Amino acid sequence: MKLFLVIALAGIAGALGAATPSGEEASAIGQKWLSLLDNQEYEESYTQAGPMFRNEVMHDQWLASLKKFRLPLGPMISRTASRIDLAKTMPAAPDGDYAIIHYKTVLQSKTITERLTLAMQDGRWQVYAYAIH
Repeated sequence: MKLFLVIALAGIAGALGAATPSGEEASAIGQKWLSLLDNQEYEESYTQAGPMFRNEVMHDQWLASLKKFRLPLGPMISRTASRIDLAKTMPAAPDGDYAIIHYKTVLQSKTITERLTLAMQDGRWQVYAYAIH
């Protein structure tokens, strides 16, 4: 009986752990989305962003901002996630699961910090916000 209880509890703990959103998973998805920016696939980056992003940022505004602020910085040389924070709340957003990822990004003309926020929607991480610092 004792062995069964331990196995059952281990199974429950494993199932709970699997349901917890992963910062590493979010970072990998974020890297994939950021590669669209690196390849100047700006239209596709907008299409692949989550609905919360598209509700806040208009298509033409997104394209103009990238051409004005990101494009002049040149090609990406390297990118490393320097910090991943998981949160349940965000200002002016519904409660949920969020991953705020800071990347140290070396571009041709300068080194920047990119902050990418993803929200868990429909069972998967989706881009919620992007900023260059």
